[in-house]
Amino acid sequence: MKNCAHCHKIFLSVLGENVCPECRAYEMTLEEDVKEYVRDHPGITIRELIEGTGAPDRLIWRMIRQGQFENASGMEIQYPCGRCGKMITKGAYCDECAVKLKMEAKKFADAMKMRTRAAEKSATIRGGSSKTYSNTMYNEIEDARK
Repeated sequence: MKNCAHCHKIFLSVLGENVCPECRAYEMTLEEDVKEYVRDHPGITIRELIEGTGAPDRLIWRMIRQGQFENASGMEIQYPCGRCGKMITKGAYCDECAVKLKMEAKKFADAMKMRTRAAEKSATIRGGSSKTYSNTMYNEIEDARK
């Protein structure tokens, strides 16, 4: 049993829903209204969509995160890139930021690998095992769970 996130009524949550069936039905009606508005106004911005439909911005942002506007024929909505603010129509980041984020993630992963190798090398030189303290600690935690 849960309290509905919208109306705060108590309801039985079967699949982990956060809203009661009545509020979910209302949300679905709003979602259809939003989709229809976007179809009728291609290239619309989020601000224009919120003002034009009266739908809550959290609903529209959830629809965007769920990809409800991507690859749908006749439906195109513009919203800011999550990093630089450039207007985009799909995904969370513009192409340039996606490339930069991928490069930064690779640099971070490479740095972590080098750090782990250095720690293993240091432990081996001192005559210890090739495991780092963190690896040993994680192994002990796993053993304790068994």
